[in-house]
Amino acid sequence: MRWLCLHGRGTSAQIFEMQTARIREALGRDHEFVFVNGTIPTDPDVGAEAIADEFFGYVAHNIEKDQDLCDNMIEFVESQGPFDGIMGFSEGGTVGAMMLVEDARHGSFGGFKCAVFFSAAPPFDPDLVRSGVVKPVDPDTDGVKLAIPTAHIWSRTAGADEIEVHQRLSQLCDERVREVFLHDLGHDVPGSKSDEGLAGTLRAIEHVIENAMDAR
Repeated sequence: MRWLCLHGRGTSAQIFEMQTARIREALGRDHEFVFVNGTIPTDPDVGAEAIADEFFGYVAHNIEKDQDLCDNMIEFVESQGPFDGIMGFSEGGTVGAMMLVEDARHGSFGGFKCAVFFSAAPPFDPDLVRSGVVKPVDPDTDGVKLAIPTAHIWSRTAGADEIEVHQRLSQLCDERVREVFLHDLGHDVPGSKSDEGLAGTLRAIEHVIENAMDAR
């Protein structure tokens, strides 16, 4: 499988490669991972300065630039794809989910079959963003369901508001092919810090891959 990998805000593609190293190693050579930097320079996230020299995000918090975000990502996928899955952490997961909403509403452009979200929030509504309104998709009112298999991985030790945000993203996805795994590692990607967290993460991802393969 070929994965589009989107990093968290204040980090970079290089850092996300490091964060997912043990996951990728365990998944094996049948998978290819394409890491893409955001285009918005940002301040570094906590600890990022010790690893890299440049730090990026995808969301500009400027409506004119954010109006271009979804279209630019679609152009990238169309030129560099196809991709079987999206793997995104935090803001990268949110942007990945926005692409999947666009895909669900307006026809397939990337061939996405599954997605893995680490500590991600509901996406901005791409149709509203194009009209100049920045508003997240609401699973209670917007009637959007992402039908592809998804994994949602976040920390049970996060604050209540943060946990609610992660839950709301999971509610946008079809519960029949949705995997949820909670770890104790804070706002992070399970890896070298916890064998238990890594094992649970891998189980969730492997179930998603199996469901995606079964749907072919």
